[in-house]
Amino acid sequence: MMKQDADDLQSQLDRRTKEIEIIEKVASQINKNLDLDKIAKTMLVSMDKYFDFKHSMILLFDQKENFLKVIATHGYQDEGIGAEVEIGVGVIGVVAKKKKLMRMANIGSQRRYMQTIKKQVALTDKVEPKKEIHLPGLPNAESQVAIPMLMEDELIGVFAVESDQVNIFDKSDEMIIRILANQTAIALQNAKLYQLEQKRLEELDKAHAELAELNANLEQKVLVRTQELVELSTKLAKYFSPQVYESIFSGKLDVKIQTQRKSLTVFFCDLQGFTQLTERLEPEILTELLTEYLTEMSKIAIKWGGTIDKFIGDAILVFFGDPETKGKKDDAVACVCMALEMLDRLEELREIWLQKGFTKSLKARMGIHSGVCTVGNFGSEDRLDYTVIGNGVNLASRLETSAEPNKILISEDTYLLVKEDVKCLKNKEISVKGLSYPVQSYEVSGFSSNSSLYSSKVMKSIPGLSLQFDPDEIEDNERAMKLISEVLSRLV
Repeated sequence: MMKQDADDLQSQLDRRTKEIEIIEKVASQINKNLDLDKIAKTMLVSMDKYFDFKHSMILLFDQKENFLKVIATHGYQDEGIGAEVEIGVGVIGVVAKKKKLMRMANIGSQRRYMQTIKKQVALTDKVEPKKEIHLPGLPNAESQVAIPMLMEDELIGVFAVESDQVNIFDKSDEMIIRILANQTAIALQNAKLYQLEQKRLEELDKAHAELAELNANLEQKVLVRTQELVELSTKLAKYFSPQVYESIFSGKLDVKIQTQRKSLTVFFCDLQGFTQLTERLEPEILTELLTEYLTEMSKIAIKWGGTIDKFIGDAILVFFGDPETKGKKDDAVACVCMALEMLDRLEELREIWLQKGFTKSLKARMGIHSGVCTVGNFGSEDRLDYTVIGNGVNLASRLETSAEPNKILISEDTYLLVKEDVKCLKNKEISVKGLSYPVQSYEVSGFSSNSSLYSSKVMKSIPGLSLQFDPDEIEDNERAMKLISEVLSRLV
């Protein structure tokens, strides 16, 4: 008897050892996977393979909707994947609600519970009747074990096993099912968390992709808009002197009505005979001629740092000393240099125009005055004009009208600033409206030989002829004269 008891005990021990090994093996298999469906299916197949649980199912708890949904079945003709069970309805629903195991040993006489579950599922099913999914089950089930899958007392789902044999499940089976159910709960929860994280990452990647696309679109829009603004800015720049334009866009100059008194050198230039020319030329030809003239004069003004105030027909108003200044003396010298270069360039233009058939010889008169003027934004809140006003401007204009063709008249104030660099001849006194006294004028004839601006070089060009003469570089005067004579002989 004692030997029999020992054999029985050893047999039970061997069985438990084997069961533990199998449980560890199954647990290892399901914990290697992060796919909900695969975990559940692996669990059910292993239950059948190792413990002969032929018919089983796993339901997951949907906390948001408060029902259980079948995610895996084994051994049933109708898989019933997706079937829903309301919490508290039927054996499975009660197990989920109470979070306690239920074992039914003889349910042949209580088969009605299955129909009740099916009816309840049908009543609570939200889909079309043709899409209704019924809970799977054995039509002749006699035994059933349903156990809640818990994780720290939180319901994950329900594990159910049934059989057509009466009282087939014992305490040992319950233990195995409980252990495997808990292992499955852990694996399913990890898989759910993994899926949620993957979904979150996918949504994040999608959001990043959408953001990247938005940024790309935004960058493209910004690029296009920037290009549009650059083009607009380039167009607007043509309406301003470069210095004024730079001051506005750099923020140095506020776009509002404001003026100040400053020491400036003001330049006026007008073409003699241009008014009569407008009566003879077609508008298109006149426009072409005037555009070419103003373009060339503007280039020279900008080169010497002058602020182009405005064009009045063929007349040009330029001032030095605002918004940038190099000092009163340097501003005045720069203005005179500009005027001399303009006369030289006009001479070249006359030759070009002659080639085009413009027989009328256009000559310029220029006037320059240095003194205190009012400069800034004048106008209204809706329309501003950056300009210069005052007696100094009137004086420069009067000097221009008093000048001979192709001559530059400067005031005594300007003369005192430039006399070291510029050769001037004392001219007549002129009267200026608004001044009670006559103003002494001076005619500019060129640069002083002792001036750093003076150059003995001569560089002239007209269509068909280019002349470059530098006496300091000529080593053989006789040869140079012979070459000039040869050129002159060809012109005769």
